[in-house]
Amino acid sequence: MREIMQTCGRLSAVTDVPFSLLDGEGRLLRTWPSFDEEALLPSSGAAAIEDFRLQKRDARHPLISFLDPGFLLGVVELEEERFVLIGLVSPYVHSRAEILEIAGEAVPHAYLQQYCDRLLRQPPMSLEKLKDLICLTSRLLGTEIAAEDILFVDNVSSRKLGVSRLDQALFEQREEAEFHVPVDFETALCAAVEAGDRVMLERSLFAPQRGRVGRMSVNDLRQQKYAFISIATLSSRAAIRGGLPAETAFSLSDLYCQRADMLAEIPLIQNLTFTMLMDFCGKVREIRKRPAASPVIEKCLDYISVHLHEPIGLEQLSRHCGLCGRSLSLRFKSELGMGVPEYIHREKLREAEYLLRHTDYSLSEITSCLNYPSQSYFTQIFKKYNGRTPQQYRDGRA
Repeated sequence: MREIMQTCGRLSAVTDVPFSLLDGEGRLLRTWPSFDEEALLPSSGAAAIEDFRLQKRDARHPLISFLDPGFLLGVVELEEERFVLIGLVSPYVHSRAEILEIAGEAVPHAYLQQYCDRLLRQPPMSLEKLKDLICLTSRLLGTEIAAEDILFVDNVSSRKLGVSRLDQALFEQREEAEFHVPVDFETALCAAVEAGDRVMLERSLFAPQRGRVGRMSVNDLRQQKYAFISIATLSSRAAIRGGLPAETAFSLSDLYCQRADMLAEIPLIQNLTFTMLMDFCGKVREIRKRPAASPVIEKCLDYISVHLHEPIGLEQLSRHCGLCGRSLSLRFKSELGMGVPEYIHREKLREAEYLLRHTDYSLSEITSCLNYPSQSYFTQIFKKYNGRTPQQYRDGRA
């Protein structure tokens, strides 16, 4: 047991990836980095172990699960009914809202912001690197495995979905004819993704199309997967042209292709195609909301995003970007059209809107999370920017 704990602790410290040790019932025994045992709901650990067993895995055959929106979790079985969870990790950087979405299902409210801040600081990790880390962990703990022994499952896409508007449209097209997708159709999809325009994207997807698809495989399922890869390639490049960082776009495309590769039913791949396009479109839309800025100011904006729940002032930002306070203030205002304090308030209030819509945090808890000195001051600032008090906003969104 001591060797297991030392190995997990060292690997977590070196890789900056969370490790957790659980018993056979999914109860948390220890985490690295250190985290309060009450900070994870018992059901989250138990669900991971249950999934491992449902997939009929064992000590020589670990599991990696995909969790929406875009996270990976490794599960390794040890001796004496012990399990190591490796992750959550992701191939690309997530927004705070996306992290809150997944953390809200596994972390009690009192620890949600702490957990969110931890994931925001975590470096990206691809599926292949996670497999390498699992192999190394198993080897150091006495079991030799290869990357081919690790099963990757996508529990999100594998769920049976009801027939949606997208399912019906795509099914009817496939039944009527195998058609070449017109160039205009591809151009419209790419234009919508590049613009971050979901309405335009949906209109293009559901518009009737004529033509004949080129047969890339005699196997229908493989044909659908090849088509998926083509769309992933087109949409990732369109997203890059729309302003999404190239590494984020490529990592997102890789992950979606890996998810599609695991699917065994054509309707599920079609649903995943729609999800992928909307995801790229949404990420470009978020990028386009952000004012264009120089590398120095971008560095400041990234720092503000990661440290939003901490006291942030001009002094910290100056040290971080290497400019004196006056130069930074002038440059910030010149490029973004607002001062540093106003921008920080705006970002904090966007976070507050998310918490008011999607959690049952009290106003005092949100005030504390966002580091406002008092609830009355938070209410005053919120109303100034939003036109409503926080409670009025929450009631209106309910």
